[in-house]
Amino acid sequence: MAGVSFVSLLVAAFILSSELTLAQNPPASVVPPAMFGSTAASTKIPAPTTATTVHITTTAIHNTTAHTNATTTAVPANATTAYVNITTTAPVQNTTATLTTPHSAHTTTHKPQPTPPTNLTVGNYTYKSGGKLCVMVLAAIQVNVSNSKATGLFIVQPNSVTVAGNCDASTSNIDLKFKEGSISLGFVKNDTTKKVYVNTVAVNLIYAFSNGGLYNISKTNTSLQLFSMEVGHSYSCKSEPVFLGDGINLDFSKQKIQAFNFINNQFGPVDLCKADQPNYKVAIAVGVVLIILIVIVVIAYLISRRKRTDGYQTL
Repeated sequence: MAGVSFVSLLVAAFILSSELTLAQNPPASVVPPAMFGSTAASTKIPAPTTATTVHITTTAIHNTTAHTNATTTAVPANATTAYVNITTTAPVQNTTATLTTPHSAHTTTHKPQPTPPTNLTVGNYTYKSGGKLCVMVLAAIQVNVSNSKATGLFIVQPNSVTVAGNCDASTSNIDLKFKEGSISLGFVKNDTTKKVYVNTVAVNLIYAFSNGGLYNISKTNTSLQLFSMEVGHSYSCKSEPVFLGDGINLDFSKQKIQAFNFINNQFGPVDLCKADQPNYKVAIAVGVVLIILIVIVVIAYLISRRKRTDGYQTL
């Protein structure tokens, strides 16, 4: 029993000595070694770091977003070193890229083309008012254009023409209308001079000439004196152009026109244009030359005969 008591005393002494040693030397993991009662400054432990979730958005092809979750582990208050565990989750998506090529809608605009060549055709255009014949035009008509904007011909086709107009005692008008435009002639009767003539010409035309583009012609002249004829007569010409300016001509061929004073709805006596009137100057000149030659021949004959007579003596 004495042995057991002695061993118990030794164990108790050893435990008491260990507790005193631990009390004097705290663990190095908490603070630096120092004696109790020392004036050394104690180190402050930083506050625990709050875990933060960082979302990183990466734009991939076809709007595929990879999300990365960053997780920070809170640091214990009694630790001197902070360990951060970062776990990254990158979902991978298999995407099949489909490339779509937009197709532009191509609209082809076809330029207006001139009508195929047509024959120059004589048309018979008449306008009546109240059953009374006012104007009669017999002609082949065409518009001739030659300038920097267009070059070509527009031929009026009689079977596509609609006739309109108006007339009174001293004025009359005839309008030739077709799908491309119209041509108008205005007539005036002068009772003083006993003459009838055209004082107004108007051409309105939208047409594709040889250049392939639509060309707009709008010409009006109200101070003319064309196709002059006697009252009751008709005016005739094989070919006559009317100049409208800008390289534009209104051409009449095989023309015969009349306004006012018809008899039995027929053309009156013909007044020819100057180009078709007979030229007597050449005939007169030729006649004068012939007369002079005849006179010269006669004079030469008389002179030669007199010389032969003088060579004989009287018996």
